Amino acid sequence: MKRISAVVLLLLASVQSFSQDSQRPSQPDLPGDLMIDFGLNMWSEDTEKLRLDLWRSHSLGIYYNKRFRLTDKFSFYTGLGFGIDKYAFNDNFTWLSDSQGKISLDTLTGVNLTKNKLVTTYFDIPIEFRFFPTGTVHGEGLFVGVGAIGGMRVDTNTKIKYLLGESDVKEKLDHRLGVSDLRYGVQARLGFRSFHIYYKYYFNSVFDGSPDESGRSPSSSTIGINFSGF
Repeated sequence: MKRISAVVLLLLASVQSFSQDSQRPSQPDLPGDLMIDFGLNMWSEDTEKLRLDLWRSHSLGIYYNKRFRLTDKFSFYTGLGFGIDKYAFNDNFTWLSDSQGKISLDTLTGVNLTKNKLVTTYFDIPIEFRFFPTGTVHGEGLFVGVGAIGGMRVDTNTKIKYLLGESDVKEKLDHRLGVSDLRYGVQARLGFRSFHIYYKYYFNSVFDGSPDESGRSPSSSTIGINFSGF
C-alpha cells in the first residue's frame, strides 16, 4: 500500500512540476486525464459476524483515463489504476492470527474495537462509452456513461484499534483472508464536464466463499462522486 501511495504522489508531483516549468515550451500535454473516484461501499447482504458500517466503508479509485472520440456525441474511454476499498464493521469480529499462524474470524477477549476494517486494493481497468446529448469537442458538457470494470487483487489487510488501559492499540494483519483475486462488474456515470456521480456493481463475491461459515457471501457495490481532468 505504501508503495502504491508513493507512486501516485510521485506522479502528481511530476505533473505539477512540468506544468509550472515555463522553460519547457515544447513539453507535450499528457494524452489523458487523472480521474479520482470517491464513494461509499455497500454489500448485497451482511454475514452473521460481519455487519457493514456504510458510512465508514469508503472507496477510493485513482485512474489514468484516456478518451477516444467516435462522433460528436459518442466517446469511448479506457484507463488503468488502483481501486482501494475499505469495509468497516459494526461488530467486534475480525481476523486474528494465533501462535501457530492460523487465522480465524474471532473476537479479542475483554476489549471493544473502536476501528475494525478490511482493506482491499485492486489493479483496475475500467472501460466506458459516454453519450453527450448536445455534442462535444474535448469531452466537455453533459454526459451519460455506461461501461465495465475489471480488477486483479494486489493487497489485502485488516486494521483494528482498541483501548487497552489508557493506551490506544493499533494492529494490522496482512493476509489474503479469502478475498477474491479477481473482480468484475459494470459502472454507470452521469455528469457535467469534470465532475460527475457514479455507481459500480461487482458481479463476483467479495470472498471466494462465506467468510464466517454462515453460507452468505456478499457482493459489493459503490456509489460516489468523481473529479477528473487533473
